[in-house]
Amino acid sequence: MTDPKLQAAFEACAREPIHLSGAIQPHGALLAFAARSGAIAAASDNAAELFGADDAVALLGQPIEDLFDAHALELIRASAAASRPGEFPRLAGLVNAGVWGGLHHLSVHLRSDLIHVELEPAARAVAEPLEAHAMIAGLEARTQATPFFQAVAEQVRALTGYDRVMVYAFRHDHSGEVVAQSLGGELSSYLGLRFPASDIPPQARALYLANRVRVIPDAGYAPVPVRTAPQAAPLDMSFDVLRSVSPIHLEYLRNMGVRASMSISLIVDGRLWGLIACHHPQPRAVGPRERIAADVFGRYVSLLLSTRNLKQIAAAEAAARLHRDRLEQALAQSPSLFAVLREQPDALLGALAADGAAVVAGDEAVLAGADFDPALLAPALAWARTHARHAAAGTHARADWNASGRGPAGLFAAPLDAEASGWLLLLRNEQVEHVRWAGSPADAYQLDAGRLTIGPRTSFAEWNETVCGTAEPWSEEDAEGAERLRLLLSRYLHADARNPAAHDDVGGRLVRLDAHGHRRRLLRLANLLDDAAEHLDPAQRAQLDEAIARMEAALALPAGADRRAAG
Repeated sequence: MTDPKLQAAFEACAREPIHLSGAIQPHGALLAFAARSGAIAAASDNAAELFGADDAVALLGQPIEDLFDAHALELIRASAAASRPGEFPRLAGLVNAGVWGGLHHLSVHLRSDLIHVELEPAARAVAEPLEAHAMIAGLEARTQATPFFQAVAEQVRALTGYDRVMVYAFRHDHSGEVVAQSLGGELSSYLGLRFPASDIPPQARALYLANRVRVIPDAGYAPVPVRTAPQAAPLDMSFDVLRSVSPIHLEYLRNMGVRASMSISLIVDGRLWGLIACHHPQPRAVGPRERIAADVFGRYVSLLLSTRNLKQIAAAEAAARLHRDRLEQALAQSPSLFAVLREQPDALLGALAADGAAVVAGDEAVLAGADFDPALLAPALAWARTHARHAAAGTHARADWNASGRGPAGLFAAPLDAEASGWLLLLRNEQVEHVRWAGSPADAYQLDAGRLTIGPRTSFAEWNETVCGTAEPWSEEDAEGAERLRLLLSRYLHADARNPAAHDDVGGRLVRLDAHGHRRRLLRLANLLDDAAEHLDPAQRAQLDEAIARMEAALALPAGADRRAAG
């Protein structure tokens, strides 16, 4: 993005506080009241009409008890007491509300010492929605013969009735790709197309991470203002089901030919993995019960993805550990680091997620990997000394370090000692990609030069591009694996490394690194268990309790041994 005006407008868009929209969608009404005093702190304009007030401002300061009967108040208080800040709104139940006593779905959540109450008129005599357990059972049945993500899309389309349901996976650069799709009706297919990162800016991704289900029944709606006291802080509406969305996003949907949308967040290891994105060409409401089913189903899919991710990480780490152990045994029995590396290049590469590697110190160098051209060693070292002298660093772009225009693209460099006299260099091969974009990424936004604001693109026609000169980016796990290998090699790099003090110092750092890795894996496991809790039957819970007890006993052994030694 080279146009400075467009860059400034894009940055302004990325700073838009969409969680402070100050308005709701019109298919319901919103009240927020102080948890302690019960005084109403915020009210939507249509809440005034619902409760027979002159305007929303007239409701401010009134006790919430004046608006609801005892049954509704009991539901509100009970739901608020059971809620935790930052939790998805609870469907408290069906209540009669307003001057006419109309039947409404009541949703409640707690945010910043305020209890948010959302009321949506309940449709009578509607078919029972598909329940989450039925969706999960259907997913398990369909995946016997259907690819997993395709089965996910089909189950959500059966729940919502939307014409187009896509599984949208985020990439390392926050662009996204449609990896599965269930299609019916008049909307066009986006299967296999990629969307630029600017389509979902950072603050929107943050809200998708916090609020797992978002619904827009009609993208042509007129926002309903939410009133607060003149000196009050803007109402944080991050978790309100009814929150009005950015006008840019509404225009984006209309440009797609979409009138109704819904998204279900897929969260893996605490990060936004992707979305189940639903579109419909006409307005389409999704009730609270369907939203709850969608939320539970999304959590189940996230659980499966998290489990798969943990298994892949564990398997890769176990394989790398075998190679590191083999390498360490050989190094412990040899007077020469470089002799061992020349004899066992496969052990060096097996300990890394790389296509090539080099260990360099002074005039000695060992290159491993068929694609490591010795001529690349000089530019790799030049980049390393500039970018990684004080801490390991990597790039996945060949243009950053390899001017030849051929050969490997990814480079990761780690100094083997404080003086940077030795280096561990990792290489990754180029991955040529043929990308099908949903519209040209160069035209992701349209600039209104007069107001220095941006609007969404108007075309989503397929646009093809071949991407060259890049490799798979280096991940946190890659960096951790390289650090383990770096510490192992540094033990044996210099002659004095075999003295006990130097050996123990490096050994201590390896122990701390392992402890950090164990901690991260335990946090991942804790996140996994949190999402798994509602899907476990009693027998599975009992098995889990036994496994946790064994883990706790194992973790307690070293501490007990230390106490005995101290005594």
